[in-house]
Amino acid sequence: MKCLNHQRSFEFICYQCNNLMCSKCSISHIKDHPDHFDSLEHIDDIKHSLSTLKLDDIIDTTTTPTTNNQIKNDTKDNIDDNNNRNSFISQIKNKLKSIWESLRSSTSRYQSFSTTENDIKQHFEQLHQYLTTEEHKLQRDIINDKHIITNQIDKNVNHLKYLINIIMLFNKLNKDINNSNEDTSIISDTTTLYSTTTIMESITTSSSLQSFINHNNQTLFNEHNYKYNNYFNIDSLLKQDYSDLSSILLDIIHKYNNEFNESTTNTDNNNLRLSSYKLSIQQPDFNQLNSIIEQSIKLDRIESTESINTTTTNNNDKIQSYIFTTHLEKGATLINTSNNNSIEELMFDYQFYATYSSIVSIGEYIYIFGGDTNQKKWIKISMKSKSIEHIGDIEGIKGDQLISVCYDGQDHIYLVNGYNIKNRIDRFNIKTMKFESYFNLPVGYGRQVSSMIFKGSLYSISFDQNKMFQFDLTNRTITDHQIDIIPYSGCHDNNGNFFIVDSKNKRFIKYNVETKQTINLNTILPTKAQITFVMYHRESPTSSYIYSFGLSNDCNFKYSIESNQCEPFLIDIINHPRWFCASTSISL
Repeated sequence: MKCLNHQRSFEFICYQCNNLMCSKCSISHIKDHPDHFDSLEHIDDIKHSLSTLKLDDIIDTTTTPTTNNQIKNDTKDNIDDNNNRNSFISQIKNKLKSIWESLRSSTSRYQSFSTTENDIKQHFEQLHQYLTTEEHKLQRDIINDKHIITNQIDKNVNHLKYLINIIMLFNKLNKDINNSNEDTSIISDTTTLYSTTTIMESITTSSSLQSFINHNNQTLFNEHNYKYNNYFNIDSLLKQDYSDLSSILLDIIHKYNNEFNESTTNTDNNNLRLSSYKLSIQQPDFNQLNSIIEQSIKLDRIESTESINTTTTNNNDKIQSYIFTTHLEKGATLINTSNNNSIEELMFDYQFYATYSSIVSIGEYIYIFGGDTNQKKWIKISMKSKSIEHIGDIEGIKGDQLISVCYDGQDHIYLVNGYNIKNRIDRFNIKTMKFESYFNLPVGYGRQVSSMIFKGSLYSISFDQNKMFQFDLTNRTITDHQIDIIPYSGCHDNNGNFFIVDSKNKRFIKYNVETKQTINLNTILPTKAQITFVMYHRESPTSSYIYSFGLSNDCNFKYSIESNQCEPFLIDIINHPRWFCASTSISL
């Protein structure tokens, strides 16, 4: 621990540049860096300061009431600090105080957020409880009547079993018992075979009483199954004296009347008391319902003037903007536009050809649907792990390639048409990961190059046709719009603007869905750019671009929306073919 230049022990540390130095070095350092004077500390001052440090004095003055004694102590500390401006303890104490106040402030904020979060939860729990109560109120009478019906069914089945036993006994009495050689074994069965639900299913599927008996002849109507058929034992009765068979039959009928006369009366009365129900359901006006709920609770963000202490924050935690562009070699190129367009090549076991319009990014995840060789597949990629999180089958709807997809900002990704399918709007729930058919489009729109959800409507541009449709997601109505361009590829900014490339007429335009205004953009595109595939990317709050990728690097261009200027982009990256392959913008 000696200075290599002067062979002396280190005595000073510069807090600002974090260098150790001897006494001679310190003099030279101050001459070279006069602004570091207050950051230079001697080891003796440091030792003394640390020996007198009291952590009890580190308090949060922003939340702790100040007493007169504290004021006196703070005043004394200030005097001491002023008397020894270069004391390293002042920097340590200030750092400790700053960190402690930040911890206290963050904890207080977190607790406040938790309280607000719980208040929101309780509010919606009350709404949910109200709906649950209304649901149970409507179901209550039906549940009670269903219980009465199941009791009736149980009684009637028992009633029926007794009568069938009488018939089976009568048949036995009229047979030559000595010639009877029937199988009297009891089948292996379960309690569920005798449940009311199972019996009702059998009744529903039986066309007659005989078919119902035949269907249950090994369970309900098995004469040897005494466990569930215990009114009388036929085998035991047949072993009695056969000189008076009629008396046996009469005795059984007499017992039957004693057993079921009162039950029959109750059953008939219950049937008379039961009501029928007519259910009428009218879907509420969800716009009005949403307005009522929004008026019942409101959360406003209040921008704080208090900055969060980021002294210990890692620079890697800052949000970075990326472009994720796939290619034909089962891979993707990740371009960090926040870090001088640094490049990272990724590999995935998925073929991305014909997925150009079939990609959407949500948070850290990228969703891609279908493709030329994966028409019945969809993939979810995590950009934090840079790996495939899920590959699933497209079930419930038809798969395809070149499906145009867009995200509603909540739970659903909408899928519009495709290369083969020309008349559909389907959707995918990102929480349940289920597909559903949503709307049948009229014939004539064909493949779509770009789709966007904006202010409650889905807008979609047809490939190689000068038209766009607007689909109202609430009323499910279609409105056609004519556009003055023949789209080859396109993208959007999620804010009402489409950016469209016309390969036939070599035009590049911006189209606003609200004003229906077409603006011609800079037409001086790089070589082959008019037959490439564009995507929107916002790099910062003040700069946004349209990027293009295609068959080769000659198709790569970058168009600045703010300056209306276009230039080649990353011509020297690996020359992967990106023809009809998906690209998207993502921030992490």
